[in-house]
Amino acid sequence: MTPASAPRDAPVVDTDALVARHGRDPHALVQMLRELQAAAGWLPRPALAALAQQLGLTLAHVEGVAGFYRFFHLKPVGAYRILFSDNVTDRMGGSAELMADLCRRLGVSPGRTDAEGLVSVDTTSCTGLCDQGPALLVNHHHVVTRLDARRVAHLAELVRARVPVGQWPAPWFEVQEQVQRADVLLGGAPAPGAALAAAVARGPEGLLAEMKRSNLRGRGGAGFATGTKWELCRQAPGAEHVVVCNADEGEPGTFKDRVLLSRHADMVFEGMTVAAHAIGARRGLVYLRGEYRFLLEGLQAVLQRRRDAQLLGAALLGHAGFGFDIEIHVGAGAYVCGEETSLLESLEGKRGTPRIRPPFPVEHGYLGHPTVVNNVETFCAAAHIALQGGAWWAAIGTPKSTGTKIHAVSGDCERPGLYEYPLGTRIGRILEDCGAVDTQAVQVGGPSGVCLRG
Repeated sequence: MTPASAPRDAPVVDTDALVARHGRDPHALVQMLRELQAAAGWLPRPALAALAQQLGLTLAHVEGVAGFYRFFHLKPVGAYRILFSDNVTDRMGGSAELMADLCRRLGVSPGRTDAEGLVSVDTTSCTGLCDQGPALLVNHHHVVTRLDARRVAHLAELVRARVPVGQWPAPWFEVQEQVQRADVLLGGAPAPGAALAAAVARGPEGLLAEMKRSNLRGRGGAGFATGTKWELCRQAPGAEHVVVCNADEGEPGTFKDRVLLSRHADMVFEGMTVAAHAIGARRGLVYLRGEYRFLLEGLQAVLQRRRDAQLLGAALLGHAGFGFDIEIHVGAGAYVCGEETSLLESLEGKRGTPRIRPPFPVEHGYLGHPTVVNNVETFCAAAHIALQGGAWWAAIGTPKSTGTKIHAVSGDCERPGLYEYPLGTRIGRILEDCGAVDTQAVQVGGPSGVCLRG
């Protein structure tokens, strides 16, 4: 359905076919809601009621889940749903003024839909495009980067003319990787399957020993020892174990996972498969943040290539006893789902509400199964360690903080982008390399981090 023909009244959607595609599994509720909205433009109550009945859920539960996520709409919205990224770097680039100009040209107030039901304009949190903003999302599917006054004026004309988003100028949708300094993780990637073959040769116990020898700590923020986490999960009782990749980076200013998924998806999936070999898992899940929906088709293509090469599926590398596959779940706009237990709740088709711990995910995670949750950068590092060995990784960085770390740099500097350094590199070096002059302050680690004086 094109934007020009999308109705405002509640459309008729074949929810039975939708539910059947997902095996009538209520744990896939968030994915069903995402597909329902893609077909209908919003989430009409009759369709939610039908969904609830077919899944054996209450309407209150289904509406409660839908109402939790920023990208789901329980009321009609514009056929063009435009969300401006709203963080400090976008504001520094004039996003507020650009949004006001677009609203004026379209005759719509921020946060509202125009009388024709054509367009809605609002803000959303950081979209992971801080190195090439100001940016916006259109219909939660398309990203528009490097906004300026001319681009906004042209965008308004296209909306008024009801031109489908897919026919807008292709350069608007360009998302550049902007790797400014590469080291181990952002440099040349091993051939697909090389790390997995090395892991299989080592065996699960030997692989865990190498991971512990590397002293790799999780790159998601908590910094827990990865080898220890994997070992605890392997030892946890349970018939099924699960590997989960947290690709829901939502801290304002963060975009490293976006680039790794674009540039080195094979390495991410290989790291997950290495983890599966270590803990005895047959199922892997990637939780892809809703703002990165534009990466989905490319990631699915990489997964299929890996299946074709026996790097995923029933018999990896031809070993009948080693089967593992990966599914991608797309989020729907909830910052809290970057926290691992909130993410697990969302994967289970629920509101992304943090769980009380203990128990921890390694003991009681996805659907109660022992689960390893690591982020994108951690799985990339794990793939390299499986291939090169733990001592090699431990020799990089410092004794307590081994290996390299990718830094997402944006704001008032000449060369925004990704910079990878061995841990222990001074911030002054990073500021010099990115062209930051007369620095007054540096925000490290997002709003929950610290602000350092220049």
